[in-house]
Amino acid sequence: MNRARKIVAAVALAFATSCASDSNISPLMDQVGKDQAAPVPLRGQAVVVFMRPTGDSPDVQSTVYDLQKDGDHFVGVVSDGTRVHWVTWAGSHLFMVIGENADFMNAELAEGKVYYARVVPRSGALKSRFSIKPVRRAQIGTPEWTTWDDTSSVLLRCSSRCEEWVDNNVNSVVGKRNKYMAKWTKKTEGKRRRAGLLAEDGYP
Repeated sequence: MNRARKIVAAVALAFATSCASDSNISPLMDQVGKDQAAPVPLRGQAVVVFMRPTGDSPDVQSTVYDLQKDGDHFVGVVSDGTRVHWVTWAGSHLFMVIGENADFMNAELAEGKVYYARVVPRSGALKSRFSIKPVRRAQIGTPEWTTWDDTSSVLLRCSSRCEEWVDNNVNSVVGKRNKYMAKWTKKTEGKRRRAGLLAEDGYP
């Protein structure tokens, strides 16, 4: 498997801009286009759409990972005003986002379903911190949803540059991941589960 999909670390990249454009999209990512629906998951698969609406900390990048039993898979860099589609196997997952901090989100993914998660910035000491927030099935299609599912957002996917980058940054984020994982696991299992994606949050 491509090592760009199996890593244990990354660092946040920073590019200054005020909207989703070439100037603030990570050079690690290729633009696929706008207004493209999430891919249809095949048998045994599910899809998670990570999205950041335009206008939230555009000068700071957020990197997302799927921490699986066979290794840490690099999902991509989710820039301001962009989204990344992650096709994966159905079942239990643990996702991580990196900014100034590391944060985590459990996910129970049902076969054939599409899930949505928001990458949300908050203030940090030197730059933005990030959290991953689940989108509940009941929220899809609501007025609130339209502010998250921005049709002007750019769909991104990993480029050929990802593999070298993740290799170069493995050691720098292992410590950050372990540090914040220790804090996250102090929460009760029930609390971690309730704060994550539930199987019934999938669409349709």
